[in-house]
Amino acid sequence: MGTLRYAVAGHPIAHSLSPLLMHLVHAHVQRNHPLPEPSVELVEASTISDALAWGYAGAVPSPPVWALTNGPFGKFRTSTLLKRAVHAAFEATAETHVEPALSTAAPPAAKNQLPTRQFNEEIWLNLTSPLKHQLHSNAVKALDNAMDTMSVNALRWDGKGWWSAGLDGEGLCDALIHLGWSPNEHVLGILGGGGAARSVAAAWTSAGGRIHPLEGNRPLMDGPWDQGVTTDNPHISVRFDREIDPPTGPRLDAWYEPMDGDVEARLKAVKDAPYNGRWMLVAQHLACWRRLWAPELAQHLPPLEVLMHQLLVAEHTLAGYA
Repeated sequence: MGTLRYAVAGHPIAHSLSPLLMHLVHAHVQRNHPLPEPSVELVEASTISDALAWGYAGAVPSPPVWALTNGPFGKFRTSTLLKRAVHAAFEATAETHVEPALSTAAPPAAKNQLPTRQFNEEIWLNLTSPLKHQLHSNAVKALDNAMDTMSVNALRWDGKGWWSAGLDGEGLCDALIHLGWSPNEHVLGILGGGGAARSVAAAWTSAGGRIHPLEGNRPLMDGPWDQGVTTDNPHISVRFDREIDPPTGPRLDAWYEPMDGDVEARLKAVKDAPYNGRWMLVAQHLACWRRLWAPELAQHLPPLEVLMHQLLVAEHTLAGYA
């Protein structure tokens, strides 16, 4: 691989933790496998065409202010603080025994096989709200059925063409299995019907699980998950609609807010129910590396627990400068 550019695109985007995750995973992989230093950006975009335009143009005209540093993203101060945060995260987990970050969830059925890496320029792109439902193009090769279910959250330019995938669902499955909830034993309630909710419904039912759509502002539409719908009470729920009162029982809230306290307090907070949306974020980021961006490096990725710990240390470090 010659050059690597990465961005997360959506609106709003200033709060995103994805740049931290990209640098943390890259630093981990770099220990055992040479990779070019990624050029990382935040792309404020309300349409998929604007997000793809960044891919072709190579830069944003005016970098947004990143909430984690209160400074323009990509400028000297923010870049310096990012490096300090990554260094602190690795120091904090230096003694941790690391196993490969292999998925515990069933992999999505592949519609197309990714090509062998052979081009000099790679572009990796994460999509967040409101972009996940907007990609419909025969010019983009689909790794799974995320374009059909309007739940694309990751793109890759391999130097010749674009590839797409929807990996929120696999990430959520990995996170819940890690936390003790498995598709073959537990009914999953889903509150919401947006792109991430559809991805979760597809992944959970593909893994043999059952889902119970919960009433919210945006119902879950019909889809390939219909055979897994049940009226049985959910054992655990994932909440995408923050405007609706939370369901009773254990749940994971799919969003994340700034955290307070030292690292130990943050570690405790994410492990207590309601589970923090950082679990889904971290797990889907690993799934993007494993399935779409660099599947050949799957054995070199950090495990979910370690990456979560590093993220919390990095956030805590940046909070001291913001």
